[in-house]
Formats: sequence, C-alpha cells, structure tokens
Amino acid sequence: MPGIKRTAAQTDGAVADSIHPSRKRRVDYSEADAQLAKTYNDLADEVPAVRLKAAGTLLKRLSAKSPSQVTFVDEALTRLVKGLCSGRKAARLGFSVALSEVLRLAFELAYEHHATELRLDAVTGKIVRLTEPEGKVSGQESREYLLGRRFALHTVLQSNVALVSTVSDAEWQNFLGAVAVLAKQKEWLRTECGAMLYEYLESANGSRLSSDRVQFLISALREQQLLRTPEGIALWLCIAKHWPEALPKDVWQKKDPLSSEELLQVKKIMQGSSTDESQDASIGKTSQSGTRQSQPSFAWRVVLMELFSRKEKLFRKFWEESVENGLFANSSSAERKALGLQVVCLALSTAPVAMLRTVLGPKTLHIIVNQRAEPGRYLYEAAKLPLNLVISRSKQEPAAAAQLFEVLVAQGVFDQNTKTKTIESILHQADTEALSEIVSTVSAQISRPAIESESQSEGRRRALADMLLSLVRARREPALLFTDEASTGSVSGLTIWLETLMRVLVEFGYCKPTLQPSPALSEGSRAVFRARLMSCLGLLMDQPPNDAVKASAFVAAELEATNIRFYRPISDQASQALSSAKESRDEMTSQKDSAALLGYKMLFDLSMLQVYNEEADSIEALQDLGATFQAAQAGSESATMLIELLLSFISKPSVLFRKLAEQVFSAFAGELTSESLQSLLDILQQKESLSGQQALFGQDGDDEADSEDDDGEDEDDVDAIDVDDMSDVELVNGEETNSAEPATSGESEDDSDGSSDAESGDDDVEGEDEEAIFDRKLADALGTAGMDEDSDEDGSDMDDEQMLALEPHLATIFSERKKDSGKKQDNKDAKENIVNFKNRVLDLLSIYVKGQYANVLAMDLVLPLTMLVRSTTSKPVAEKAFAVLKQYFEACNKHKTHPRPDEHEACLEVLAALHTEMALGGSKLHANACSRSSLFLSKVLVALDQGHYKRIAGMYADLQSEWYSDPKSRVQGSVFTEWTSWSLATRKQAQQK
Repeated sequence: MPGIKRTAAQTDGAVADSIHPSRKRRVDYSEADAQLAKTYNDLADEVPAVRLKAAGTLLKRLSAKSPSQVTFVDEALTRLVKGLCSGRKAARLGFSVALSEVLRLAFELAYEHHATELRLDAVTGKIVRLTEPEGKVSGQESREYLLGRRFALHTVLQSNVALVSTVSDAEWQNFLGAVAVLAKQKEWLRTECGAMLYEYLESANGSRLSSDRVQFLISALREQQLLRTPEGIALWLCIAKHWPEALPKDVWQKKDPLSSEELLQVKKIMQGSSTDESQDASIGKTSQSGTRQSQPSFAWRVVLMELFSRKEKLFRKFWEESVENGLFANSSSAERKALGLQVVCLALSTAPVAMLRTVLGPKTLHIIVNQRAEPGRYLYEAAKLPLNLVISRSKQEPAAAAQLFEVLVAQGVFDQNTKTKTIESILHQADTEALSEIVSTVSAQISRPAIESESQSEGRRRALADMLLSLVRARREPALLFTDEASTGSVSGLTIWLETLMRVLVEFGYCKPTLQPSPALSEGSRAVFRARLMSCLGLLMDQPPNDAVKASAFVAAELEATNIRFYRPISDQASQALSSAKESRDEMTSQKDSAALLGYKMLFDLSMLQVYNEEADSIEALQDLGATFQAAQAGSESATMLIELLLSFISKPSVLFRKLAEQVFSAFAGELTSESLQSLLDILQQKESLSGQQALFGQDGDDEADSEDDDGEDEDDVDAIDVDDMSDVELVNGEETNSAEPATSGESEDDSDGSSDAESGDDDVEGEDEEAIFDRKLADALGTAGMDEDSDEDGSDMDDEQMLALEPHLATIFSERKKDSGKKQDNKDAKENIVNFKNRVLDLLSIYVKGQYANVLAMDLVLPLTMLVRSTTSKPVAEKAFAVLKQYFEACNKHKTHPRPDEHEACLEVLAALHTEMALGGSKLHANACSRSSLFLSKVLVALDQGHYKRIAGMYADLQSEWYSDPKSRVQGSVFTEWTSWSLATRKQAQQK
C-alpha cells in the first residue's frame, strides 16, 4: 500500500518467493556439480597421488546408497569413457583407474541388483557408441577416439567381469567381438589389443577363465581373420599352455604354429607379410604391412620365449629363416633392419647362454659392424643397442661372457671396427670359469686365425696377444689370479685361466706347438708372444712377493718342461747356465720362505727367462746371480754384487725387470752396505752424455766423446721420453700404455726457470759454428779462403787435373761432417739412456728411504741428491731427486725417529758442503732442496748435542755475511728466513719441555 515501508527482511523474502522453483533446482545442481567437475579435472592431473585421491572421492560418492545410484553410476560411466578419448595431460591414466573401479561397482549393481542398463552388453555398446567419432574428424582426433576405446575395453577386462558366473556367454562373446573388431581396424591397434588380451590371460585372474570362455576368444579372432597374425600366434601359444583343449585343429598343423612344418608361414607372418592365399578362407589372411614398425610386436618376445624352451635346433632354424635371412636379408630396407636389431636386443636379453651364439649370427654381426663403420650410417646408433645388451648380459650373467666373446672375437678387431669397448667390457665381467673358456678361444684363434694372408694373420695374432695382456691387466684381483694350494690342490698356486694364459704365451712364443698353426708362426709373431709374456709378468709383479713368485715360477717350470720342444736349439753354454740355476732354485725349495729368499727366487726365474729370450749378457748375469746366491748361503757379504745385478735389470727398457728389481731391492734394503749404496750414487753422479754412458757401461768410446758431452741438447728432448713407456711392447688396440710416475714434489711447480743452470751451449750457435768450420775446410780445399766476398773469382778456372786432385779432400770433408752428425745423435740417445737410468735408481732410493729412514746410511744420500737437483739437465730427474729427499725427511718426522750418527764431525762437514752447494746457485727447487737438507742435518746434530747449535748458527752467519756483501751471490734469501723460523720453532718446543 502507498506510504507503507517494507523492512529488508520482508523485501528479501518477497524476492525469494518470486523465484520459480525450477530455477532454484538448477542453482542447487550447479553447486553440487562444481565439486564433481573438480573431481573429474583432478583425474587428469599429472601427479599420481592427486589422480588416486580423485578416483577414491568419485567412487565414494557413487557408492552411496540412494534411489538415483544407478543413474549416477551410468552418468559417471559416460563421463569417464569420454574422458578416455582425451589426450590431455594424464587423462587416460587417471580416467582408466577410475573407470576400472566404477565398472566393478556397475557390474555389482547389474548382476546383484538387476540394473539392466549396467550389464556387460549395455556397457560394451556404450563404449563403442561414445568412442565413435561424429562427423569428419582429423587423423589425430580419430586416433584419440580409437585409443579411448582400447583403454575402455581394457578396463572392462581389469574389472574381472568374465569371472562373474551370471554374465551370459552371449554378453562375453559380444564383448570379445568388439575387441576383435577394434584390433582389425589398424595394425598398431592389433598390437595394442593383442597385448591387452595376452596380459589378461597370463594374469592370475585371467588364468581362472573357463575353457568355454577362452573358446569364444578363439572364435572372435578367427571371425576377424586375426589368428594368422603375430598377435594371434602369441595368444595361441598362451592358450596352448593353459587351455590346450580350447584350440581348434584346423588352424595349425599339430595345433602348433612353431612346428617345423609351419616355420615358413610363421616367418612371413612375423615379418608382416601375407600368408599363403591357399589357406582356408575361414582362417583368413593378413596383408603386407604398409606402415613402418617403430618397435617389434610383443609377439616376438612370446614366440622367442617359447622357442627358447624347446630344442636349440628348432630355434636356430626359426632364427635363420626369420631374422638372418628375413629381416637382415640383403634386399631388406633400413627400417626392416632397424626392426631386426630390436628383435636381436630382445633375444640377447632373454636367450639361454647356449643359444647366444645363434642370436649373434653372421649376418647380424655383419649388419652391426657395417653400420658402426661410419657415424653417418643410417643405423649407426641403432647398431650399438645390441652391443650394450651384450655388455649388460655379461655383467648380469658372467657365465655368458665366454659365449659372447667367442662370437665377437671371430670377427677380427671387433672393438676397433665398431668403435666400442664391447670385448674389453666382456673381459671385465667374466668369471673365472668364463675366463678359462675365453683363453681357450683365443688359443684356438691364434692357431687358426681363419685368414689366408700371412701378413693379415700376423696382425690378427698380434691383436689376440694384446687381448691376453688386456685380460691380465683388467682382472688383477688376487682372488682371480691365485688360489690356495692347500684347499684346491693346485701345484702352481695360479688359477686355471691364468695358468692356461701363461701356457698359451709360452707355447706360441718358445715352442713347437703340438698342433701346427696355419699359417705357420713367423718370428715376428713369436717375438710378440714373448713380449706379451714379459708384460703379463710385469703386471703380476705388483702383487705381494709370495704371490708374484708363483707366476714367475710357473713360467720357468713351463719353459723347462717344454725345453725338448723348443722351436730353436739352445747353446751349450746357455744349457749349462740354466742347469746350474735350476740346482740353485731347487735348493731354495727346502728353505723357509723369507722376503730375501722370495726375491732370489724371482731373480732366478726371470734371469732364466732372459736366457731363453737370448738377450745380451743374460748368461753372464745368470752365472753372477748363482755366485751371489751361493756367497749369501755361505754367509759372505753379497749385497754389493746383488745391487750390481739389480742395476743391470733396471738399465733394461722393461717394466717387468724394473718392477722385479724394486721388489727384490725392497727385500734386501736392510742389508745394504755403504759400498753397495755407493754403487747407486755413482750412477747419479755420471754425466748425462755419451762419455757418461761409456764410463757407466764400460763401453769403448772415441777420443772425441768428451768434446761432445755438452753439446747443448735441448732439455725438452729428454724430458718427454721415458724408456719404460715403450717396454715389453706395451701396446693394446693400437694404444701405448704409460707407466711413468708423475712428479711427486709440489714445491717444484713454481720452478719455471728449469731445473738447473748447468745446461750450456745453444743449438743455433753450435749449428752456426759447425757450418763455419765446414765452410772454412771447404774453402781451404778449394783455395778460396782468401777471396774477397765481392770478388768475381769463384775458382771456376781450375783445370780437370786440379779438380780430380780435390776430390779426395772433398770426400774426407763430407765424411767428417756425416760422422759429426752421427755423434750428435749418439750423444742425444746416450743422454736419454742416462736420464732414464737415473730415474730408475731414484725409484730404488725412494724405496730405501721409505723403509730405512732410521738407518744412518740413509744420511749419505742427502748431499748427492741435493747436488743432483742442480747438476742434472733433466727437470723430471731434479724433481724426483727432491721428492726422495722430501720423502726421507717426512718419514723421519712421521715416525719421530731420526738417525743418530756416531761421527758428528763428519756430519758437520756434510752440512758445510751443503752450504757450499747453496753458493753455487741454481733453480728455486735446488735452493729449496739445500735449505731443507741443511735444516734436516741441523735437527739431527742439535738432537745429538745442543752445543752444535752455536756452530751451525755460525755457519749460517758466515754464509749470510757472504751473501750480504756480494751483490752477485747466488744464495737464495729464503734460506736464512727458513733457518730463523726453524730456530724460533725449536726454541719454543725446548721451552715447553
């Protein structure tokens, strides 16, 4: 009414009353649907936990009892099936999980509560209807719908509706018909549906199906002509294993597609070719695949696994027909060969060990090697996949390594051809049993390399010898090399494979093989086998002496046993020396093993090997060793003589003899005398030149050798060469191994100005002097020495008699020039030899100071090593000399034990000599060596008597005074700083005590 005002509550109530009831229901529905929409959206989330939570929420909502429950479930089925047709995010994964659970609920309502709209027939029809594209769609959209149907039908299987007894046979048959129709549409769908059915039949629930239900599957496949497809064969084999009574008789002979009578048909089917058109029309036929297979059907795995369980002959026949002569046929496309390589990968990962040789057949390996030859090949990367499987199989099953090795090694230098490390990896993975088979395979290949060309067979045998060396290098674990004689009954103490390997190298290196090799072994091949034997022994020298001696003893015994079959006769002198050495060696067997005795045993074994190798002076060395051993047995001092023998060993360019010398020296280090130690120091004091080499080895030199000593050879020419790097022909797969140790001194890093100022001469200047001398001699001979440079006279007015008279003079001049050039090269070679010899001696001294740091004799090394840092022309020698000093000082500090010499004055004289050495100057490394050596002696002297400090301080004061007054003094100022710091530190320590 006019003039009457309404309250707010009345106004709201009036508005609410004016809203139509249907509008209110729509608002209520939209609010509830918002939560449901979120649940469906979460089903497509990429996070698995979110998807599972959403599926649980949906199932909880649909499980609630209500009059509309069937309607809600039916609507959910529609929504979920449509969702499976979406490629969005993880929609298919989430919707599949939800649909599988909802279907279980739906079938429960259908068959227990009689909800006919949720029966299997209705659900199958709904799935087919909802996944049928409407109108004209793109190829990708059509694919999405077909995938959605496949996933939906898969969820029906996962719901286990087939096990529900109230599900009629007609409904189950209708469902299987829908699956078969889908499989018929596309080749990739056939694989998807076949895999889906096979997975279900092999599952725990699927295996509970009745034979009648399985027969309906056979009928559905037969109706759609899918039995003669790869997937049909896989399903047939599965049914034959669990329900053989369900199989019809008129499809395959003997009801077995893998029978020998059917292999030709199976080959065509597995390759995607059509079957024989004469086959029964009711069975149907497949057509040639028109699309590229990016990966093999799951049926390949099923067929291969079935064949693996049968006779090897059947598998070999199938593999040769289907893969070797099928997928890898010469006329096959690159795509088909790529498919074949994937099938090979399947077989390599699952085949029994005995069948691996068949898997890697000739054509398979030809494809792999051919495709890996160049990076630009179409299947270059694909061809590496089988090789990766070979390595993986060897790692997982070491027993398979021997079979795989045998197949690959027959292809020649396989790793080199394929640019991989396949064989090398197999050798790393093989167990002891496989190693024995591998060595036997190599031996057979050496004897019969299957190469007619003599030059090719020689290269092949060299590669096989390298392979044996690689095997020892790769498997140096003690458990793989040595056995316990007491528990195994082994006589040599070596494992069987190592015994066989050593015997192979001895057989082909020294003997007349029992089975004549073809082609015959050349002297070059024999030399390679002998060198590889030496290298193997060198590697085994790294083992503890009681193990290392087993290897050397075994080789010595083998050589003695095969002496009657030695491929060339041994001289009488060598035979007598070997016989005498054997007597000494046998004498040791009755004595208790000690470090020294083990050292002697190895020396005898390797010295005898040198005699068999017919090395220079080897007989004399073996005789000297026998005399030394007998002297030691009689109680005489034989250390000096033994050191001389060890020096002859380390002077050889051989890793084996260097390691042997180090082993033996370590055992005898405590028995060294001042005289024997001086033998080592004498080498360090030799000139690094031709005259030094002649003096060291007692060679007869020319009178002019001394004039060539300081020819100014470049330091870099020597530093870059280490004879050990080339010893024992240490070449494997064309690469040279490096056994040189790096410099151990950190202080030497800032020594950028070279290791010594003792280098003199300049190559360019020297070259000019030689040219000037040559020109002068030539001018004298021609009579043109006094001619002016601008004169036109060139001596061309000589007559024939004068020219003939000059000919002898010219020949003499050019001969002398050639001789001078040869001497220069000899000097360079001699310098390299001496430098390497000094390095080896320093290695021995490093062993000595490590174990004999408390021995007073070790102090005799301080001054010579310090002088060597300055005098050597090789920076590595200087660094190694300093490293030995440093190791000596640190060993004393670490063990808190210093030598205590009786003759203090002699020690002070050495200290004075060190101060004199400081004044000579040199590199920073030399100054550091002088300072540390001086402080070490000071510490020793002060520890003996505190009164020595005053005298030492006076020596430092005199040196500092000379340094201060002489601007040209070469003493480094850091020497005095370090002395002061040491004094302060020791004074503080004394006060704390």
